[in-house]
Amino acid sequence: MARGPVQPGSLGSKQEQMAARAASVARVKELLAAQPMTAAELARALVNELKIVQPTALGYLRHMHKAERSIRPTGETRGRAELWTLGTDPALADPDEVLDRMFAAKRATVPACQVGMWRDPLVAAMFGPAQGAAA
Repeated sequence: MARGPVQPGSLGSKQEQMAARAASVARVKELLAAQPMTAAELARALVNELKIVQPTALGYLRHMHKAERSIRPTGETRGRAELWTLGTDPALADPDEVLDRMFAAKRATVPACQVGMWRDPLVAAMFGPAQGAAA
């Protein structure tokens, strides 16, 4: 079943998406090497130069901060917006700590036992009382 013609702004193939993100990441690194900028200024530069939409540009910035750990907020502001610069954010959790939390046991593992249920008299006559239950 045909999906119809490709619309402007469509996602394209996975390789095209990865190439667009790599180009955006490289351009952000160039911009931040020159001076600290706000997220809005970075997104505006990406939208104007690389012709991507603003939510995608902000998603690339989020990827650079959380996944690549290559940009960080400086703590300074311009107007009300926080400035960003190159470097690792010390406030982020270590990737190993995040993995440890994902694989940590959520519940205690204990042997099974019958709790609060009476055993049917016929079953008890044939097989005896339940294990772990008072006789």
